[in-house]
Amino acid sequence: MSIREARFKKLKNDSKVLGIGSLFRGKDRKTWAVNVGFNGGSPQSMQFSNIPILARKRVLNPTKPYELAGLPVSFTIENAQNWEVAKASDCPAFQAHRHGTDGNQLCFIAQVGSTRIFIPQLEMARVLFYHDPFLARLSLQHNALAEDFMLDKRDDGQPMIVVREGAEYPVSYFNRDDNRRFLSWVLLDRAARDSFQSISFHLIKNQYQQNNYLHWSFQFKPPPLVGLELGASGWEDRNSNSFFVWEVTKLKNLPSDIEGEVDFYHPAYERMVGGKPTKGDGKQGEAPDQYELDDDELSDADKATMAIMSDRVAVSFRTPHITNRIARKSKAVNNFFGDGDKEILDKELSPNEREESGDLPGGAWNNLDDQTDDAHLYIGKFQSFIKMVDCLLIKHGFKLTNREIAKLPKLGKGNKHWLADSQNPRCIASVVLEFSSQSYTLLEIDTSDGAASLSTMLLKSEPRWINENEKQLFHSIMKKSLGWPTKYFKEQLGEKAYTGIPHPQSKHSGSLPPEVIEPWAHRITNWIERS
Repeated sequence: MSIREARFKKLKNDSKVLGIGSLFRGKDRKTWAVNVGFNGGSPQSMQFSNIPILARKRVLNPTKPYELAGLPVSFTIENAQNWEVAKASDCPAFQAHRHGTDGNQLCFIAQVGSTRIFIPQLEMARVLFYHDPFLARLSLQHNALAEDFMLDKRDDGQPMIVVREGAEYPVSYFNRDDNRRFLSWVLLDRAARDSFQSISFHLIKNQYQQNNYLHWSFQFKPPPLVGLELGASGWEDRNSNSFFVWEVTKLKNLPSDIEGEVDFYHPAYERMVGGKPTKGDGKQGEAPDQYELDDDELSDADKATMAIMSDRVAVSFRTPHITNRIARKSKAVNNFFGDGDKEILDKELSPNEREESGDLPGGAWNNLDDQTDDAHLYIGKFQSFIKMVDCLLIKHGFKLTNREIAKLPKLGKGNKHWLADSQNPRCIASVVLEFSSQSYTLLEIDTSDGAASLSTMLLKSEPRWINENEKQLFHSIMKKSLGWPTKYFKEQLGEKAYTGIPHPQSKHSGSLPPEVIEPWAHRITNWIERS
């Protein structure tokens, strides 16, 4: 759900963030808040759970669309741990647009050519770690990673992350492949974990008391981030060759120690079998199109949580890895709904922590746009299809021209771009073949979760037709809720240039016995020879 559909009760319309200051909390409270300066001159504070959406010059409670403010800047990081540290007020470009009282906040300084680029440390941590309220809260607690998660290995040496009993990691986060991937990076990558844990170290070391409040200017040690491409917007002062970053918008080629696959186990997750596919056993919320966020209230641990999408930061890993949900046991059912019975939510949500004493359903920000190029890692989902293609090559005289795996896009509020059982991306395989000097394309969608019953699509097309029409084709597939867009094929290729080749029958979704592979390939050859 878009940020434009969520409004904070305590903020005015079109509240622009001008400054982000220090953190504070009452001595008798356990949750931290952050000072935020808005236009109109009235200082405010927001609970730290809202940090995924707090960036300078952003507009909250917008009444119209707003473009990204500032001038663009991009550069490749040599080693972030060599960056200097200074206050925001030391940057002439900051002084040129100084509106709030956040000049004492600490920044990293990246030297790019002759320009000194000042990056607020809290903004850098926001795009590295703060993609949801859970990690925001966890980062402020000493030794929280070890207390909530246990690292283990399977018999084959593959890493496994176990969510400990009693940990507050919600099943709704566990169900998202992008959330799992970034959590696994924080837990398993040595530099990322060290950086994340440095946040609580600096908090304990540098917080100070004033009256009945504790205060802290955010500070942490970044990972080296060697070779990462950073994109941002902000303001430049050419006289001083300085640039002050308002918002980081892109982290490309994020270094990672992790390769291959990582298994996740959550004690609250049971794999449902025997009925319709499920995404987990956590409650799913339905809310009105317009709802209000009460930043002064805690969310009720017993009520559903709504995922609230905001303006997102594009992040991609240099060496991708995938994650798998595993269950200690399976639960046999006849029929059930996706995430458990849907709970109708009131107009009001709380974006804050879940507590037994909370009154409102929760609203959890997610600012992550995971653009990691990882589709090739899911080739294992197409093993039967690939064996059939190999049969065409070896026994029927076809020549392979191209083979690609791609992820299907999210369309609107739909969730069919995820596999219902694993919550990993749903992929489509395209294979371009040549036979008797004519080019053909085979399309296969991963429906191993039983979300649809789709044949293999065979197209008589030019070799580059799929690449040139990929965006429209994928959009049409998702618009039909995982259906082949035959009208589109007819318009683009002609009435007799496409056909669906039924899959062989199988007792297990997504898995075919070896003896049916050859007849599957034979049916494809028969159609081509008759066309």
